[in-house]
Amino acid sequence: MKDSTQNKQKSKDSSLLMLLTLVSRILGIIKARVITTAFGATSTADVINVAFLFPNNLRKIFAEGAMTSAFIPSFSKSVEKNYRNTLLSIMLSAQLFIFSIIIIIFVFFSKQIFSFITDFNGDELQLGASLLPYFMAFLAFISIANVFSAVLQTDKQFLFYGIAPLFYSITLIIFLLLFSDKFDAMAMAYGVLLASIIQFAFTFAIVFKKGYRVKLNINFKNNEFKKILKTWIIVVGSAITTIFAQQFSVFLASSLSTGNATAFSNSLIFFSTPYGIVYTGIVTVVYPLLSQNYCSNQKKEFKDNLAYGIDGMINLFIPATILLIFLSKEFVAVLLQNGKFTFADTLLTASVINFLVLGLTIIGLNALLNRALLAKDMAKLSFKITVIQAIIDVILSFILIKKIGIIALPIANTISFCITLILHFIYLKNDIDFKHTLFVFFKTLIANLPFLAILIAYKFFTPIWYQSGSTLKNFIIIIVLNLGLAIILLFSYSVFKIPFIEYFHKRRK
Repeated sequence: MKDSTQNKQKSKDSSLLMLLTLVSRILGIIKARVITTAFGATSTADVINVAFLFPNNLRKIFAEGAMTSAFIPSFSKSVEKNYRNTLLSIMLSAQLFIFSIIIIIFVFFSKQIFSFITDFNGDELQLGASLLPYFMAFLAFISIANVFSAVLQTDKQFLFYGIAPLFYSITLIIFLLLFSDKFDAMAMAYGVLLASIIQFAFTFAIVFKKGYRVKLNINFKNNEFKKILKTWIIVVGSAITTIFAQQFSVFLASSLSTGNATAFSNSLIFFSTPYGIVYTGIVTVVYPLLSQNYCSNQKKEFKDNLAYGIDGMINLFIPATILLIFLSKEFVAVLLQNGKFTFADTLLTASVINFLVLGLTIIGLNALLNRALLAKDMAKLSFKITVIQAIIDVILSFILIKKIGIIALPIANTISFCITLILHFIYLKNDIDFKHTLFVFFKTLIANLPFLAILIAYKFFTPIWYQSGSTLKNFIIIIVLNLGLAIILLFSYSVFKIPFIEYFHKRRK
């Protein structure tokens, strides 16, 4: 009964985060549209995009992913407030120290830095130099806000955790709508800084309300802090390795005929949407629990929480894979086919998506199990597996690209992740109930048969309505179609009592 109640709560938390992540993605599209409307495709827009790209890449290291992966296991070791306040104070003091130096450097040498990282000159160079200090200040506030968000994640305050990024997007959208004409390019600088301050203020207020207190603490010799730094460096190494492999794939795509690189780039958008939503919903909930279980030597609870994460990814990624394979052309046509993006481009992009999403469940499980290794203080092993995956991916891509074309990239990616998934299973064999996992996998496949049958019937009897591309009529059709499919899937999952859906139902003893 206890496990059922806990899983029900985790499912609610995951669903809440998925919904908020979806809202965040929609706001991201609106934000991109507002920025495009305000600055167009001008030289000013080029300067803004290039200047913002630099801190946005650093954000992945200082604010997201790497930093929280390193911070949460140490923060989860104890619920004692003095321990947590001390560690939080040291983390924030370190960030304050680092970003103070960075911002000062960019205030005095932004022109030289922007000249070094770009080929702009004249007015464009001057504009970029004016933007950079504001963008670096944005990075500072967002990074500190994400430390507070990691605290909320650890304390299971998922509503506030999920809402926090929305404040940034909404603030920036409103500011640009109101002041882009008045301030021109500098509206972007003022807007992102104000938006990051508001996100920081919101997360700080919630953490303060939860009883946390921070003060300046420069005890950087603290053992836990040194451990965080060590783990952070290893995780950053993993992130850089992954980025290198992705860039190599883009390079290989660019060596093919015109349109292949764009097709590969666009296919990643359709892959990352379900991946990002499901990954955020599940890993954000599970990772702090795994860290707490390991620190408290709760082996059964660790195994149960990992099983919940594996079950959730199987339950959600399998229908997402089926949906994208059958409706890839429809999605691409409705969302991208306009202007110079032709129906032939739609077909090419859809063909890449079909191979890319075959690895959706495998890649998701890899990411979850890699976090399990981090939770178990096995950061070096996590890094080694990441390097192995990148090497296999690069070698296979290089060998296959000339033989089978652009689809070599998603095929190589899936094969490399299959191999590293086996490695994860080997190293975590004592933490995974393989019999249960196989049962859930096949049960999920069976539960998706009605969903699959409807899609097969749809493809067989329905004409190619999407050939006209991105129109309001087609947009309405794709929404109605997906709502109908979602209802069918939910009904089927309820009938077959699929874990992720079943956790919502009341259980009797």
